[in-house]
Amino acid sequence: MTPDPASRVQLLRVERTQSSIDALAGAVHRLLCERESPVLMPLGPDEDPVALRDDLARRMVRLPDDVRLVMRTSGSTTGHGRLVGLSAAQLRASIRATDQRLGGPARWLLTLPAHHIAGLQVVARSVLDGTRPGLVHHLDAASLATAVGAARAGRPEAWVNLSLVPTQLRDLLDDAAGRDALRSLSAVLVGGAATDRQLVDEALAAGVALHLSYGMSETCGGCVYDGRPLRGVELSLGERPDAGSDRGTIWIAGPMVMSGYLDGEPGVSQLNGTKWLATSDLGHLRHGRLEVTGRVDDVIITGGLKVAADQVRAAVLSAPMVARAAVVALPHPRWGQVVSAVVVPTDAWTQDSPAALRDLVGELLGRQLAPRVVVVTDHLPMLASGKLDRLAVRNHAEQVRRDGGAWTSD
Repeated sequence: MTPDPASRVQLLRVERTQSSIDALAGAVHRLLCERESPVLMPLGPDEDPVALRDDLARRMVRLPDDVRLVMRTSGSTTGHGRLVGLSAAQLRASIRATDQRLGGPARWLLTLPAHHIAGLQVVARSVLDGTRPGLVHHLDAASLATAVGAARAGRPEAWVNLSLVPTQLRDLLDDAAGRDALRSLSAVLVGGAATDRQLVDEALAAGVALHLSYGMSETCGGCVYDGRPLRGVELSLGERPDAGSDRGTIWIAGPMVMSGYLDGEPGVSQLNGTKWLATSDLGHLRHGRLEVTGRVDDVIITGGLKVAADQVRAAVLSAPMVARAAVVALPHPRWGQVVSAVVVPTDAWTQDSPAALRDLVGELLGRQLAPRVVVVTDHLPMLASGKLDRLAVRNHAEQVRRDGGAWTSD
Protein backbone atom coordinates (compact mmCIF):
# COMPACT_ATOMS: atom_id res chain seq x y z
CA MET A 1 0.00 0.00 0.00
CA THR A 2 1.42 3.40 -1.01
CA PRO A 3 1.83 5.63 2.06
CA ASP A 4 0.00 8.93 2.21
CA PRO A 5 2.56 11.57 1.09
CA ALA A 6 1.08 14.11 3.49
CA SER A 7 2.03 11.89 6.45
CA ARG A 8 5.72 12.64 5.74
CA VAL A 9 5.25 16.37 6.25
CA GLN A 10 6.17 17.92 9.60
CA LEU A 11 4.10 21.01 10.47
CA LEU A 12 5.81 23.76 12.43
CA ARG A 13 3.89 26.71 13.83
CA VAL A 14 5.83 29.96 13.44
CA GLU A 15 5.03 32.88 15.73
CA ARG A 16 6.57 36.34 15.96
CA THR A 17 8.71 35.52 18.97
CA GLN A 18 12.45 34.99 19.12
CA SER A 19 12.06 31.47 20.52
CA SER A 20 9.74 30.49 17.66
CA ILE A 21 12.07 31.94 15.04
CA ASP A 22 14.98 30.12 16.67
CA ALA A 23 13.02 26.85 16.44
CA LEU A 24 12.34 27.53 12.76
CA ALA A 25 16.04 28.29 12.23
CA GLY A 26 16.92 24.93 13.78
CA ALA A 27 14.51 23.12 11.46
CA VAL A 28 15.83 25.02 8.44
CA HIS A 29 19.42 24.17 9.46
CA ARG A 30 18.55 20.46 9.44
CA LEU A 31 16.83 20.92 6.08
CA LEU A 32 19.81 22.67 4.50
CA CYS A 33 22.72 20.89 6.12
CA GLU A 34 21.72 17.29 6.85
CA ARG A 35 21.42 14.52 4.29
CA GLU A 36 18.21 13.23 5.85
CA SER A 37 15.68 15.57 7.40
CA PRO A 38 11.91 15.72 7.82
CA VAL A 39 9.86 17.46 5.15
CA LEU A 40 9.02 20.82 6.73
CA MET A 41 5.93 22.94 6.24
CA PRO A 42 5.65 26.15 8.30
CA LEU A 43 2.25 27.49 9.32
CA GLY A 44 1.16 30.83 10.66
CA PRO A 45 0.36 31.56 14.30
CA ASP A 46 -3.41 31.64 13.72
CA GLU A 47 -3.68 28.53 11.55
CA ASP A 48 -5.31 25.33 12.79
CA PRO A 49 -2.83 22.45 12.40
CA VAL A 50 -5.58 19.82 12.45
CA ALA A 51 -7.47 21.52 9.62
CA LEU A 52 -4.22 22.06 7.73
CA ARG A 53 -3.25 18.41 8.13
CA ASP A 54 -6.66 17.37 6.76
CA ASP A 55 -6.23 19.77 3.83
CA LEU A 56 -2.82 18.30 3.03
CA ALA A 57 -4.17 14.75 3.12
CA ARG A 58 -6.98 15.76 0.77
CA ARG A 59 -4.92 17.75 -1.75
CA MET A 60 -1.39 16.35 -1.83
CA VAL A 61 -0.95 13.88 -4.66
CA ARG A 62 2.86 13.62 -4.79
CA LEU A 63 5.97 14.27 -2.74
CA PRO A 64 9.19 13.93 -4.78
CA ASP A 65 12.18 12.47 -2.96
CA ASP A 66 14.19 15.69 -3.16
CA VAL A 67 11.51 17.89 -1.56
CA ARG A 68 12.39 19.05 1.95
CA LEU A 69 10.18 22.13 2.24
CA VAL A 70 6.50 22.67 1.44
CA MET A 71 5.38 26.26 0.96
CA ARG A 72 2.01 27.65 -0.07
CA THR A 73 1.35 30.33 -2.63
CA SER A 74 -0.76 33.25 -1.54
CA GLY A 75 -3.81 32.38 -3.64
CA SER A 76 -4.65 36.08 -3.80
CA THR A 77 -6.83 35.60 -6.88
CA THR A 78 -8.34 32.18 -6.26
CA GLY A 79 -8.49 32.24 -2.47
CA HIS A 80 -6.73 28.86 -2.38
CA GLY A 81 -2.94 28.69 -2.77
CA ARG A 82 -0.95 25.88 -4.36
CA LEU A 83 1.41 23.52 -2.51
CA VAL A 84 4.98 24.14 -3.64
CA GLY A 85 7.72 21.54 -3.21
CA LEU A 86 11.26 22.87 -2.70
CA SER A 87 14.55 21.04 -2.18
CA ALA A 88 17.56 21.95 -0.06
CA ALA A 89 19.64 22.40 -3.22
CA GLN A 90 17.13 24.88 -4.62
CA LEU A 91 17.15 26.93 -1.42
CA ARG A 92 20.94 26.94 -1.25
CA ALA A 93 21.18 28.05 -4.88
CA SER A 94 18.81 30.93 -4.19
CA ILE A 95 20.72 32.03 -1.08
CA ARG A 96 24.13 31.92 -2.77
CA ALA A 97 22.84 33.83 -5.81
CA THR A 98 21.40 36.52 -3.52
CA ASP A 99 24.68 36.81 -1.62
CA GLN A 100 26.57 37.11 -4.90
CA ARG A 101 24.31 39.89 -6.21
CA LEU A 102 24.28 41.88 -2.97
CA GLY A 103 28.03 41.65 -2.40
CA GLY A 104 28.34 38.83 0.11
CA PRO A 105 26.75 37.42 3.28
CA ALA A 106 25.09 39.86 5.67
CA ARG A 107 23.09 40.04 8.87
CA TRP A 108 19.39 39.94 7.98
CA LEU A 109 16.51 41.55 9.85
CA LEU A 110 13.15 39.79 9.87
CA THR A 111 10.04 41.95 9.48
CA LEU A 112 7.93 39.60 7.35
CA PRO A 113 5.89 36.52 8.32
CA ALA A 114 8.37 33.64 8.36
CA HIS A 115 5.80 31.08 7.16
CA HIS A 116 5.82 32.83 3.76
CA ILE A 117 8.77 32.49 1.41
CA ALA A 118 10.18 36.03 1.75
CA GLY A 119 10.32 35.78 5.53
CA LEU A 120 11.49 32.18 5.53
CA GLN A 121 14.35 33.10 3.20
CA VAL A 122 15.56 35.71 5.71
CA VAL A 123 15.84 32.86 8.22
CA ALA A 124 17.41 30.48 5.69
CA ARG A 125 20.03 33.04 4.55
CA SER A 126 20.97 33.64 8.16
CA VAL A 127 21.24 29.91 8.87
CA LEU A 128 23.44 29.22 5.86
CA ASP A 129 25.64 32.24 6.62
CA GLY A 130 26.03 31.22 10.27
CA THR A 131 24.19 34.18 11.77
CA ARG A 132 20.97 34.74 13.68
CA PRO A 133 18.16 36.76 12.10
CA GLY A 134 17.23 39.90 14.00
CA LEU A 135 13.50 39.86 14.71
CA VAL A 136 11.74 43.22 14.43
CA HIS A 137 8.45 42.73 16.27
CA HIS A 138 6.80 45.97 15.17
CA LEU A 139 8.34 47.81 12.25
CA ASP A 140 8.75 51.52 12.89
CA ALA A 141 11.69 53.91 12.74
CA ALA A 142 12.81 53.41 16.35
CA SER A 143 12.53 49.61 16.26
CA LEU A 144 14.40 49.41 12.97
CA ALA A 145 17.21 51.65 14.23
CA THR A 146 17.51 49.54 17.40
CA ALA A 147 17.60 46.31 15.37
CA VAL A 148 20.30 47.66 13.04
CA GLY A 149 22.37 48.72 16.05
CA ALA A 150 22.01 45.29 17.65
CA ALA A 151 22.99 43.55 14.40
CA ARG A 152 26.15 45.66 14.21
CA ALA A 153 27.05 45.35 17.90
CA GLY A 154 30.82 45.03 18.10
CA ARG A 155 31.06 45.12 14.30
CA PRO A 156 30.14 48.60 13.08
CA GLU A 157 31.25 47.70 9.56
CA ALA A 158 28.93 44.67 9.31
CA TRP A 159 26.46 44.58 6.44
CA VAL A 160 22.83 44.53 7.52
CA ASN A 161 20.07 43.78 5.04
CA LEU A 162 16.30 44.01 5.18
CA SER A 163 13.44 42.59 3.13
CA LEU A 164 10.19 44.59 2.95
CA VAL A 165 6.89 44.84 1.14
CA PRO A 166 5.91 48.17 -0.47
CA THR A 167 3.52 49.27 2.28
CA GLN A 168 6.27 48.92 4.89
CA LEU A 169 8.66 50.92 2.74
CA ARG A 170 6.03 53.62 2.26
CA ASP A 171 5.44 53.96 6.00
CA LEU A 172 9.16 54.26 6.78
CA LEU A 173 9.79 56.82 4.05
CA ASP A 174 7.00 59.00 5.44
CA ASP A 175 9.02 59.41 8.65
CA ALA A 176 12.34 61.32 8.76
CA ALA A 177 13.71 58.89 11.36
CA GLY A 178 12.51 56.01 9.20
CA ARG A 179 14.45 57.37 6.24
CA ASP A 180 17.55 57.60 8.41
CA ALA A 181 17.13 53.99 9.52
CA LEU A 182 16.67 52.80 5.94
CA ARG A 183 19.80 54.68 4.83
CA SER A 184 21.83 52.83 7.45
CA LEU A 185 21.13 49.47 5.79
CA SER A 186 23.47 47.83 3.29
CA ALA A 187 20.61 46.57 1.12
CA VAL A 188 16.83 46.84 1.21
CA LEU A 189 14.88 44.33 -0.85
CA VAL A 190 11.30 45.23 -1.68
CA GLY A 191 8.94 42.80 -3.34
CA GLY A 192 5.80 40.79 -2.73
CA ALA A 193 3.63 43.23 -4.66
CA ALA A 194 3.86 45.80 -7.41
CA THR A 195 6.04 48.71 -6.31
CA ASP A 196 5.04 52.09 -7.68
CA ARG A 197 7.74 53.93 -9.62
CA GLN A 198 7.15 57.04 -7.54
CA LEU A 199 7.88 55.08 -4.35
CA VAL A 200 11.05 53.64 -5.87
CA ASP A 201 12.26 57.05 -7.00
CA GLU A 202 11.55 58.52 -3.57
CA ALA A 203 13.53 55.77 -1.83
CA LEU A 204 16.50 56.12 -4.16
CA ALA A 205 16.46 59.91 -3.81
CA ALA A 206 16.55 59.44 -0.03
CA GLY A 207 19.75 57.42 -0.36
CA VAL A 208 18.24 53.99 0.34
CA ALA A 209 20.16 51.03 -1.15
CA LEU A 210 16.95 49.72 -2.68
CA HIS A 211 16.65 46.61 -4.84
CA LEU A 212 13.40 45.57 -6.51
CA SER A 213 12.95 41.84 -6.05
CA TYR A 214 10.81 39.72 -8.35
CA GLY A 215 10.09 36.09 -7.63
CA MET A 216 7.65 33.77 -5.94
CA SER A 217 7.42 30.69 -3.75
CA GLU A 218 8.04 28.57 -6.84
CA THR A 219 11.50 30.17 -7.25
CA CYS A 220 12.47 30.22 -3.55
CA GLY A 221 11.59 33.91 -3.49
CA GLY A 222 13.27 36.68 -5.46
CA CYS A 223 15.28 35.52 -8.47
CA VAL A 224 15.34 38.78 -10.47
CA TYR A 225 16.72 41.92 -8.83
CA ASP A 226 16.26 45.31 -10.46
CA GLY A 227 15.12 43.65 -13.65
CA ARG A 228 18.20 41.45 -14.01
CA PRO A 229 18.17 37.72 -13.23
CA LEU A 230 20.37 36.36 -10.47
CA ARG A 231 23.28 34.07 -11.29
CA GLY A 232 22.07 30.90 -12.99
CA VAL A 233 18.58 32.25 -13.75
CA GLU A 234 17.24 32.30 -17.30
CA LEU A 235 14.21 34.25 -18.47
CA SER A 236 12.03 33.77 -21.51
CA LEU A 237 8.87 35.53 -22.64
CA GLY A 238 5.95 34.38 -24.74
CA GLU A 239 3.52 31.51 -25.01
CA ARG A 240 6.35 28.97 -24.72
CA PRO A 241 9.86 29.21 -23.26
CA ASP A 242 11.29 28.91 -26.78
CA ALA A 243 9.00 31.56 -28.27
CA GLY A 244 11.83 34.08 -28.55
CA SER A 245 9.54 37.03 -27.81
CA ASP A 246 10.35 40.22 -25.92
CA ARG A 247 6.96 40.29 -24.18
CA GLY A 248 4.27 37.97 -22.86
CA THR A 249 4.11 35.32 -20.15
CA ILE A 250 7.27 35.20 -18.03
CA TRP A 251 9.07 31.86 -17.96
CA ILE A 252 11.87 31.18 -15.47
CA ALA A 253 14.58 28.51 -15.40
CA GLY A 254 17.40 28.06 -12.93
CA PRO A 255 18.68 26.01 -10.00
CA MET A 256 16.18 27.62 -7.58
CA VAL A 257 13.04 26.65 -9.55
CA MET A 258 10.80 24.34 -7.54
CA SER A 259 10.62 20.57 -7.87
CA GLY A 260 6.93 21.01 -8.68
CA TYR A 261 3.46 21.56 -7.30
CA LEU A 262 2.35 18.82 -4.95
CA ASP A 263 -1.41 19.21 -5.34
CA GLY A 264 -2.00 18.80 -9.08
CA GLU A 265 -0.10 19.17 -12.32
CA PRO A 266 3.61 19.71 -11.52
CA GLY A 267 3.66 23.17 -13.12
CA VAL A 268 7.14 22.85 -14.65
CA SER A 269 8.08 21.87 -18.20
CA GLN A 270 11.21 20.28 -19.57
CA LEU A 271 12.62 21.74 -22.79
CA ASN A 272 15.97 20.55 -24.15
CA GLY A 273 16.97 19.34 -20.71
CA THR A 274 16.04 22.59 -18.94
CA LYS A 275 13.25 22.86 -16.37
CA TRP A 276 11.02 25.89 -17.02
CA LEU A 277 8.37 27.44 -14.80
CA ALA A 278 5.49 29.28 -16.46
CA THR A 279 4.62 32.10 -14.08
CA SER A 280 1.24 33.80 -13.82
CA ASP A 281 2.87 37.12 -14.72
CA LEU A 282 3.18 39.14 -17.90
CA GLY A 283 6.21 41.23 -18.73
CA HIS A 284 8.46 42.72 -21.35
CA LEU A 285 12.11 43.54 -21.77
CA ARG A 286 13.20 47.18 -21.77
CA HIS A 287 16.89 47.78 -22.44
CA GLY A 288 17.60 44.22 -21.36
CA ARG A 289 15.74 44.51 -18.05
CA LEU A 290 12.57 42.65 -17.16
CA GLU A 291 9.55 44.80 -16.41
CA VAL A 292 6.55 43.00 -14.94
CA THR A 293 3.38 44.49 -16.39
CA GLY A 294 0.68 42.46 -14.66
CA ARG A 295 -0.74 39.02 -14.13
CA VAL A 296 -2.18 36.70 -16.74
CA ASP A 297 -5.40 36.52 -14.73
CA ASP A 298 -5.50 40.31 -14.25
CA VAL A 299 -6.36 40.95 -17.88
CA ILE A 300 -9.86 42.43 -17.99
CA ILE A 301 -11.89 41.63 -21.12
CA THR A 302 -14.48 44.36 -21.55
CA GLY A 303 -16.53 44.50 -24.72
CA GLY A 304 -13.98 42.22 -26.39
CA LEU A 305 -11.09 44.56 -25.50
CA LYS A 306 -8.23 43.20 -23.38
CA VAL A 307 -7.20 45.63 -20.65
CA ALA A 308 -4.13 45.18 -18.40
CA ALA A 309 -5.26 45.96 -14.85
CA ASP A 310 -1.78 47.11 -13.75
CA GLN A 311 -1.60 49.61 -16.60
CA VAL A 312 -4.88 51.17 -15.51
CA ARG A 313 -3.78 51.11 -11.87
CA ALA A 314 -0.65 53.11 -12.71
CA ALA A 315 -2.79 55.72 -14.44
CA VAL A 316 -5.21 55.85 -11.49
CA LEU A 317 -2.32 56.38 -9.07
CA SER A 318 -1.14 59.38 -11.08
CA ALA A 319 -4.25 61.26 -9.91
CA PRO A 320 -3.47 63.62 -7.00
CA MET A 321 -6.68 62.64 -5.20
CA VAL A 322 -5.69 58.94 -5.03
CA ALA A 323 -3.33 57.57 -2.36
CA ARG A 324 -3.60 53.84 -3.11
CA ALA A 325 -5.54 51.85 -5.63
CA ALA A 326 -6.42 48.47 -7.04
CA VAL A 327 -8.05 47.72 -10.37
CA VAL A 328 -10.28 44.67 -10.77
CA ALA A 329 -12.87 43.28 -13.15
CA LEU A 330 -16.54 43.28 -12.17
CA PRO A 331 -19.24 41.46 -14.17
CA HIS A 332 -21.48 43.51 -16.43
CA PRO A 333 -24.52 42.36 -18.47
CA ARG A 334 -23.54 44.34 -21.57
CA TRP A 335 -19.74 44.49 -21.54
CA GLY A 336 -19.06 41.11 -19.90
CA GLN A 337 -16.62 42.76 -17.52
CA VAL A 338 -15.97 46.38 -16.63
CA VAL A 339 -12.79 48.05 -15.43
CA SER A 340 -13.33 48.97 -11.78
CA ALA A 341 -11.06 51.07 -9.55
CA VAL A 342 -11.00 50.63 -5.77
CA VAL A 343 -9.25 53.68 -4.32
CA VAL A 344 -8.00 54.97 -0.99
CA PRO A 345 -8.45 58.75 -1.42
CA THR A 346 -6.29 61.67 -0.33
CA ASP A 347 -7.67 64.83 1.26
CA ALA A 348 -8.13 66.21 -2.25
CA TRP A 349 -10.99 63.78 -2.98
CA THR A 350 -14.39 65.37 -3.62
CA GLN A 351 -17.77 64.18 -4.85
CA ASP A 352 -16.67 65.05 -8.39
CA SER A 353 -13.48 62.99 -8.17
CA PRO A 354 -14.82 59.68 -9.58
CA ALA A 355 -15.83 61.32 -12.87
CA ALA A 356 -12.59 63.32 -12.93
CA LEU A 357 -10.63 60.11 -12.36
CA ARG A 358 -12.34 58.42 -15.30
CA ASP A 359 -11.58 61.47 -17.46
CA LEU A 360 -7.91 61.48 -16.42
CA VAL A 361 -7.39 57.79 -17.16
CA GLY A 362 -9.25 58.24 -20.43
CA GLU A 363 -6.87 60.99 -21.46
CA LEU A 364 -3.83 58.88 -20.56
CA LEU A 365 -4.90 55.50 -21.90
CA GLY A 366 -8.05 55.98 -23.95
CA ARG A 367 -11.68 56.13 -22.89
CA GLN A 368 -12.25 52.39 -23.33
CA LEU A 369 -9.63 51.63 -20.65
CA ALA A 370 -10.95 54.12 -18.09
CA PRO A 371 -12.80 52.80 -14.99
CA ARG A 372 -16.56 52.55 -15.33
CA VAL A 373 -16.91 51.76 -11.62
CA VAL A 374 -15.15 53.59 -8.79
CA VAL A 375 -15.31 52.38 -5.17
CA VAL A 376 -13.87 54.46 -2.33
CA THR A 377 -12.48 52.66 0.71
CA ASP A 378 -10.33 53.52 3.72
CA HIS A 379 -7.88 50.64 3.14
CA LEU A 380 -6.99 47.85 0.73
CA PRO A 381 -7.03 44.35 2.24
CA MET A 382 -3.64 42.63 2.24
CA LEU A 383 -2.55 39.06 2.72
CA ALA A 384 -0.07 38.13 5.44
CA SER A 385 2.60 37.90 2.74
CA GLY A 386 2.18 41.61 2.02
CA LYS A 387 0.44 41.08 -1.29
CA LEU A 388 -2.87 42.63 -2.19
CA ASP A 389 -5.77 40.32 -1.42
CA ARG A 390 -7.32 40.59 -4.88
CA LEU A 391 -10.20 38.26 -4.10
CA ALA A 392 -11.20 40.33 -1.07
CA VAL A 393 -10.90 43.57 -3.07
CA ARG A 394 -13.09 42.21 -5.84
CA ASN A 395 -15.69 40.87 -3.41
CA HIS A 396 -15.78 44.19 -1.54
CA ALA A 397 -16.17 46.18 -4.75
CA GLU A 398 -19.01 43.94 -5.93
CA GLN A 399 -20.78 44.25 -2.58
CA VAL A 400 -20.48 48.06 -2.56
CA ARG A 401 -21.83 48.18 -6.12
CA ARG A 402 -24.78 45.96 -5.21
CA ASP A 403 -25.51 48.20 -2.20
CA GLY A 404 -25.53 51.28 -4.41
CA GLY A 405 -22.40 52.81 -2.87
CA ALA A 406 -20.20 52.75 -6.00
CA TRP A 407 -19.89 55.46 -8.62
CA THR A 408 -20.71 54.15 -12.09
CA SER A 409 -20.49 55.76 -15.49
CA ASP A 410 -23.66 54.14 -16.81
